Amino acid sequence: MPGEDAHFSIIYDGEALAEGSIDAKALAPALLALAEVVEEAQPLIPELDAQISLRVRSNFERGSFEIHLELAKLYQQLVGLFSGQDATAFANLFQILGIGGMAGTVLGLFQLIKRAKRRKVRSAVTIERTERVKIIFEGDEDPVEVDQRTWKLFQNLRVRKAIEQVIAPLYRKGIDTFQIKHRGRETLKVAEEEAKYFEAPTEHEGETITETDTRVSIVAMSFQPGNKWRVSDGSRTIFVAIEDSNFVRDVQQSREAFRKGDILNVKLQTRQWVEGTDLKAEHAIVRVFHHESAPEQGNLPLLPDQDQRQDQQ
Repeated sequence: MPGEDAHFSIIYDGEALAEGSIDAKALAPALLALAEVVEEAQPLIPELDAQISLRVRSNFERGSFEIHLELAKLYQQLVGLFSGQDATAFANLFQILGIGGMAGTVLGLFQLIKRAKRRKVRSAVTIERTERVKIIFEGDEDPVEVDQRTWKLFQNLRVRKAIEQVIAPLYRKGIDTFQIKHRGRETLKVAEEEAKYFEAPTEHEGETITETDTRVSIVAMSFQPGNKWRVSDGSRTIFVAIEDSNFVRDVQQSREAFRKGDILNVKLQTRQWVEGTDLKAEHAIVRVFHHESAPEQGNLPLLPDQDQRQDQQ
């Protein structure tokens, strides 16, 4: 079994949980989102040289709703107890997330989000000869210090959206607090009125948005709501979200039929931002002006959901 350093718990409390039960529709997305946060953070800890999973332990307790969790290497059943290096790696992971104890005044991710209160960052400066970043939020003269890895996760929109889902049960009637505990000690407490601080930003820091009227050819489609299509502008192939509701409705109602070589005249929106040292981009078709049908040559392929997810990562 993993050592105790790999164990922690999250607690939802309030009148609605007095009987020790919670609506699965509230809990399941929160647990999946927390697992996603761990998944995004793991590459920042090189000592974790194997994939880890977030697992729910069986010792549920009544009175509030406390979920006992543990991190485990996927090959753990083969190697037995964790090594000392593993224990250090998990401690580092918990440190940058804010699940474990904090060293001095250095905040973890959950605590940093709570401190930010959805305010914009006025300045973020790397401290010389350290692996820390000093941050000052708008309207706040007192800086806070975080590990560079925590700062990178704070800027990761996918992580921020996942953490929003972890806190989301506080918006349900009768659930008024969320806590994280590690080794029996509370490391985070969020009250109902503080849930709004954990809402993900609607845009990336320093994001630029451009829109162009252009033509694209359809490479592969997906009819699953929310999934992206693959299109080509003649020089590159990109994934795009389809945000023209009228066009989506026509597709769903089979008013639009597609063949290989079809062209769409569209307004293409591109969002770009810097994440760490990497330039990121997302694309969306916000309006379809015209659909040019090609001569009949066969149907277009559907985009397999699994392949799409892999290509987008």
